[in-house]
Amino acid sequence: AIPSAEVTIRDLDRGLSYETKTNTDGNYVQTHLLAGHYEVQVRAPGFAEFLAKVVVQVDATARVDAALTIQKAGTEVTVTAEAPLMKMDRPEVSANLTGGEIDKLPVLDRNLTQLILIMPGAQENGWQHASSENPQGGIQIDANGQFFFSNGFLLDGTENNSSILGIAVVVPNFDSMEEFKVSTSNYDAEFGSVSGALIHATTKSGTNQVHGTLFEFLRNSALNAADPFSGLKPPIRWNQFGGSFAGPLRKDKLFGFFDYQGTRRRTGGSLISTVPNAAERSGDLTAFLGDYICADGTTSATPCAIPVTVSTTEGGTTAARAGLIFDPSTGNPDGTGRSAFTSGGQPNIIPVAGPIANLMNSLPMPNFGSPGDFANNYVSGASEKFDSDQYDGRVDWNISSKQRLFGRYTIADFTKQSPGAYGLIPGGPSPFGFAGQSLVRNQSFALGWTYTLSPTLITDFRFGAFRYRVFVQPNGIGTTPATDAGLPGLNLGTAGTSGMPAFTIDGNGGFAFGYSLGVNQCNCPLRQIENHFQWVNNWTKQSGNHMLKWGMDFRRGQQLRIPSDDHRSGESEFTEGVTGDAGVDLVTNGSAPTGLALASFLLGKPSSFDRFFTGIGYTPGLRQTRLFFFGEDTWRATPKLTLSYGLRYENYLPQTAAHPGGAGMFDPTTGEMLAAGIGSVPANMGVKAYNRGFVPRLGVAYEWRPKTVIRAGYGHSYNPSALGAIFGENPELNPPINNPQVLSQPNAYTPAFSLLTGPPLPVNPVVGSDGRFPLQSNLSVFFYFFPLDSYRVPMVQFWNVSVQHQFSPDTTLDIAYVGNVGRHLYVNPATNQAVPGPGDLDPRRPFFKLGITWPIFGVCNCDTSNYNSLQVKLQKRVAHGLDFLATYTWSKAMTHTEGGYSYDNAYDFKGVYGPAGWDHTHALTLVHAWDLPFGKGRRWASDMHPVVDGVIGGWRFSGITTLLSGPAFTPSISFAPLLNTDFSGVRPDIIGNPHVSSPNRGLWFNPNAYTAPQQPFSDGTASKGSLRGPAEYVFDLSLSKDFRIAEGKTLEFRWENFNAFNHTNLGLPDATVDDSTAGVITGLVIGATMRQMQLGLHFHF
Repeated sequence: AIPSAEVTIRDLDRGLSYETKTNTDGNYVQTHLLAGHYEVQVRAPGFAEFLAKVVVQVDATARVDAALTIQKAGTEVTVTAEAPLMKMDRPEVSANLTGGEIDKLPVLDRNLTQLILIMPGAQENGWQHASSENPQGGIQIDANGQFFFSNGFLLDGTENNSSILGIAVVVPNFDSMEEFKVSTSNYDAEFGSVSGALIHATTKSGTNQVHGTLFEFLRNSALNAADPFSGLKPPIRWNQFGGSFAGPLRKDKLFGFFDYQGTRRRTGGSLISTVPNAAERSGDLTAFLGDYICADGTTSATPCAIPVTVSTTEGGTTAARAGLIFDPSTGNPDGTGRSAFTSGGQPNIIPVAGPIANLMNSLPMPNFGSPGDFANNYVSGASEKFDSDQYDGRVDWNISSKQRLFGRYTIADFTKQSPGAYGLIPGGPSPFGFAGQSLVRNQSFALGWTYTLSPTLITDFRFGAFRYRVFVQPNGIGTTPATDAGLPGLNLGTAGTSGMPAFTIDGNGGFAFGYSLGVNQCNCPLRQIENHFQWVNNWTKQSGNHMLKWGMDFRRGQQLRIPSDDHRSGESEFTEGVTGDAGVDLVTNGSAPTGLALASFLLGKPSSFDRFFTGIGYTPGLRQTRLFFFGEDTWRATPKLTLSYGLRYENYLPQTAAHPGGAGMFDPTTGEMLAAGIGSVPANMGVKAYNRGFVPRLGVAYEWRPKTVIRAGYGHSYNPSALGAIFGENPELNPPINNPQVLSQPNAYTPAFSLLTGPPLPVNPVVGSDGRFPLQSNLSVFFYFFPLDSYRVPMVQFWNVSVQHQFSPDTTLDIAYVGNVGRHLYVNPATNQAVPGPGDLDPRRPFFKLGITWPIFGVCNCDTSNYNSLQVKLQKRVAHGLDFLATYTWSKAMTHTEGGYSYDNAYDFKGVYGPAGWDHTHALTLVHAWDLPFGKGRRWASDMHPVVDGVIGGWRFSGITTLLSGPAFTPSISFAPLLNTDFSGVRPDIIGNPHVSSPNRGLWFNPNAYTAPQQPFSDGTASKGSLRGPAEYVFDLSLSKDFRIAEGKTLEFRWENFNAFNHTNLGLPDATVDDSTAGVITGLVIGATMRQMQLGLHFHF
């Protein structure tokens, strides 16, 4: 060890130098460097001068050990190094990509968040936010078994994560990226509020050299493959264009960077869906008659020897059959003793209500399949418009050798308009997922100041802010189609209640139309404004072999979200039980159910009805403060052993209403509502803060051999949960701000109300002087927390043990065991669910004694999760023109709920534990860029003629390959009469082998292996996650070539192929085993496409 050696670190891109000295142990450190290229110079009397060139990456340690030799006249030791692949001092599981590496890869839409998926343990979530609310394309990714809300996004060291949606607010343009890092386990104590993936993105700064880019990328239908289900090739015209400019505003002192990216997309799409055929519209539903029901409980395709007979509406009798339709106005309240519809003695011909017939006139007739088909009989084509414009501006100021300041501002505007399959007014499902209109503006600001007080003490201050603004509305705003058809009480004469309500018809012949989240991802109308402010101050101190770091992070959040999770003109659902007969269903224990949801619709008899309406006189808005502190020490105990240990404290103060009455909570002891900030009700509704948020971080790294490092880490991390800051948007979803009207059935056979007379009109709540008010009949509650002092912040314990070996200076192999357990995870359970049992549902509801018979949802920290995995990473830096990153994951993720949402059966928590919906047992990715060895300066044919070289020389072959085994999914059944309760997602009994010999999109699993639960008042025996969906194989490949225009100027041509081999990556099948389409796959997996080709030009100067 050589003490007091002079160390000079030069920023080669910006001309700035940093001076320090080695300590008594011969160690030196320089923190808070911008990512880029540096030169390290070490000088000591009597020793030769040491020079090393090194690449510094974001949030990473570049270790340069200077081996000083005895001085000889004029001697100098020079070393050139890339960013180190070996991690000698940190236990985290992570990977880095530089801006240059990112730019080489074929990434659909040049969406940076796609690159998170190259990390081991990262899987795309099985559902994605509506593109109307997430036009920036922030992908929802589940990392190491944690739901996507557990991820964290940092942009230039400041928060870039929406606490409402759990996604990146700004998705940076590729040309703006300096570096991109993803950590998935054992982060430093500096980082918190995350338990999944932590994503660091750093924007470029200007340098002393003027440089920039211009680019244009193109996709169109001529280059794309056809849809495998419809056989159609949807037309598309996609252009992405822009550029960047950077340079010195004052040499060595002040630098500027600016970039712009615009996207214009006009996409045609096709979709196979269902519309009622001519017979169904006339009330002829004879095609739905099934097997005959025999008196002994069996069924037969031919008449039974001893049949079950029922009375008819014409005064006669008929044999009972599956799918036989009964008149719900006859018989007993419990659904027994009903008369079957007949006309001229023919069963299943029913009178269609006039307003319903009028409503169906807005729907197109079938145009696909065979005449008389009652499912998948309509193919639609539509066009979607999408425009975006995104700008970044950044200034860096080297005030002095001790002070540096930077500032960045980003603004992104998005416009989107999509029709439904059935037209602008009737809406319906969309080929693009979303139907409606959306306007979004996202803004981000970051400011940072770094000050070197001494060679061993540095502090940095950061301020960050972002704004996420979303407006969404349905197509046909201002129209009144329900009123025009003769259905009262739906279009209430306001803009928010205009447009087509949502109608969902379940089961055989079922379809959906209108606008809603469930029908076409239209959470509309929607108004969302999220503001976030952050103040950070960190200190770094070197003391001997210890690197000490401590700091604080204060955050203030403001959010306003007035959604329409339930469409404000109403959402009606129709089920088979309303037109069935309970007595006949009891004969077969539900294995051959009577009734038809389509018939319930034609009669105007819904099973449930939901809508939101906004209270008048109350202003929504929530606020929250978060206080974070940390301290950690990285101790280089020996030249081979480094220990790190830290402690973090996090305090998430309860959310408060910004205005009196701006949020509401339910009191389960009285059945009343509490209005925040009125009377004796505090603005935080009385919820007690959790003040014990201490979490440890521990790590060890040991250089076992000169090229082998063993690392281990353990830690805790808090995550404030889904859908916002602790309580999410839920307090705004409650009365008096938002009043969710819910009409439900007293039993499975009685309609909730009649559409022909309309639902009861909601009444504006009146809050008393004490802040309390009664909960109106059929107004639901989406949030309450009780008791108020029992809140626990969701927490994850994580660990990893890894071995890293360096085969060569450019190639390393990591093998790691990575695991975690989640505790106190957020759940939004249905707390007024009827206990399974005999008789009507309402008396069995927990809040029946308070006169409440409709859904109530609470909040509890009662979920758990478990994740274990083997993760392998093989990485090769550029050598001989080739660099690659290959990862493999063998894992199992177990949960009760799918990311904090309500589990279906509130009385069988243990029964809903199993593989998560995002659990893929095997995952393999390969990322590569290979300069093909042909042409000038390459290994072969380097002396070829310039013309020939221009054609076949100098090409680069890049790609991202992803191979996934099938995800877990759970079978369900829509009709379970013996259960006799009101929750959805009922698991059936398994009575056979659900697997088929050759699974395909026509039949992925055997639905006949399941039946309705046979044990009275119990869920079925089929377990959560017991089935597996199709595997996924995606090869995104690219060929590119740089053409030299002049000195320092090149034009790159790119030919990119997404899903290059045109593999059909199937989605999940219909898992409702009593559907006519059970086991059938009708679409691609979320996020998948058939082959798309993209051409691009990228000019660099």
